[in-house]
Amino acid sequence: MAYDKEINVTGKACPMPLITLAREVRTLEKGQTVQITGNDPIFEESIVEFCREGCHEILETTREGRTISMAIKV
Repeated sequence: MAYDKEINVTGKACPMPLITLAREVRTLEKGQTVQITGNDPIFEESIVEFCREGCHEILETTREGRTISMAIKV
């Protein structure tokens, strides 16, 4: 799948992944997609809550070891 934005926050601790995602989401139009990849222990939980609060749709979540990638539709 091709994404309108791809963000890699691997190695960054929360809240930096959320701050980065929020900043990038503001640049996207409704219906566009973003993929964010990170490995912070609370990364997935934080992104799920961000999407719930912002009414964004999580399209896909993949895991490779401790690294999680999440595709989100704005």
